[in-house]
Amino acid sequence: MEEEVWLSTTPPCPKSVKISLDDNCQFKCSFCVNSTQTTKPQMPWGTFTRLIDELVANGTEEIGLFFIGEPMLAKRLEGAIRYCKRAGIEYVFITTNGALATPDRLLPLMRAGLNSIKFSYNYTNGRQLREVAHVPEKIFENLVFNIKEARRIRDENGFDCGIYASSIKFDGEQQKRMEEAVEIIKPFVDEHYWLPQYSFGAQTDFGEQVLGNPGRLANLREPLPCWTIFKEGHVTASGSVALCCFDVHNKWCAGNINDTTFMEAWHSPKAQELRKAHLEKNARGTACENCAHGVGQGIGTKKGSYIKVTRVATT
Repeated sequence: MEEEVWLSTTPPCPKSVKISLDDNCQFKCSFCVNSTQTTKPQMPWGTFTRLIDELVANGTEEIGLFFIGEPMLAKRLEGAIRYCKRAGIEYVFITTNGALATPDRLLPLMRAGLNSIKFSYNYTNGRQLREVAHVPEKIFENLVFNIKEARRIRDENGFDCGIYASSIKFDGEQQKRMEEAVEIIKPFVDEHYWLPQYSFGAQTDFGEQVLGNPGRLANLREPLPCWTIFKEGHVTASGSVALCCFDVHNKWCAGNINDTTFMEAWHSPKAQELRKAHLEKNARGTACENCAHGVGQGIGTKKGSYIKVTRVATT
């Protein structure tokens, strides 16, 4: 019965919402959705607090302070965590590329009440990180160091903060190298899990095309109906309420909180029409066609790298 409540063209306010405080990222991975954004705004503080107040009033329990950009770049990340906790949010979490998650940065975040940090760990070594993300090779060593230090800070201070890492699961030699790289950080995280290659409707260099956003490999979901447009909210730093966790150029924008409320956007005619297509398991002719049915060439294709079309997941 509870699932039926969510599988509606006008579902309740999502229990979990991801909010981008800053759409910038210091990594320049061409396969990531961030690389396709032409503007990289920062969310005004008043917009953020108003959004949190509305979400709490409508039953949201979890807030992810990340979406399009790298959360560690947000200057008011610590204040945002504190505001969420004071407003009554039970669980505040972030996903980070880890390069800026230094001990000095993490300590105040955990002290403010951060409940979970997940490191996106998708490179085998510094050379590969440089080739794909266009940052210095030493950043890989910094990332590994920061993961280890996160565990130390959490344990020494008794903070209630889970430490996780996820990696995209590839095929062949790339996967073997990734497994070796994962062994380096596994003792320092509470859990490491594998994600499929989110191909967004295009073929990848490693493995089969993946339809939709199936979640973790250990608990895959069907591509239709896609759980994200029914049960999880996403808001960019510019205020767009996105119906897709891989939003590109506002293609899945249901409305903007600078012009309307979150709930009005969540139940907008555009959102209802898209959900109706998902409930009928026929997303052809919608913005979800490539992803859900594998039609067309997808977007963001890059050749000459270890990834052709792979979306770094926020799941």
